[in-house]
Amino acid sequence: MIEAYITPPTVSNLDNPIAVVEGARLVGRRQTAPRGSAGMAGFKHLQWVVDIFLGYLTNPDSATVDAEFAQIIDAVMAAFWTVEMPLFIDANGIRVANGSAGASQILGIGEDFELDCTPEKVPQSLRMLYYCARVGLDVYEAVQA
Repeated sequence: MIEAYITPPTVSNLDNPIAVVEGARLVGRRQTAPRGSAGMAGFKHLQWVVDIFLGYLTNPDSATVDAEFAQIIDAVMAAFWTVEMPLFIDANGIRVANGSAGASQILGIGEDFELDCTPEKVPQSLRMLYYCARVGLDVYEAVQA
């Protein structure tokens, strides 16, 4: 089981993998026609980069220590790659039916991605290994305004 946080706890036990999700960057473009009211116009294509920071503390004497963190990363990626597309959401991020008024359309999650792994660290006790990684996923959203 992986616990995921938007705001991580200040202190926690690392007896399971942990994920911290941050939506940090956005690149967008706009089609300016047709014009609408209040400055809203056409279609917008938004490319969000969502960062997921993973942490995992494990015993270095485990027979599977070399594969454990890689399998955690694979499970996180598989969760995003299996989300049904397209996905329609309202302004609150709640899934809605296709064609609902004011809905955004999510066109892809994780089609483009990055993975940065840092070298494992040894905590002060020298009895464990701490693994860290950043998974950067592109989320493509289309908005008709």
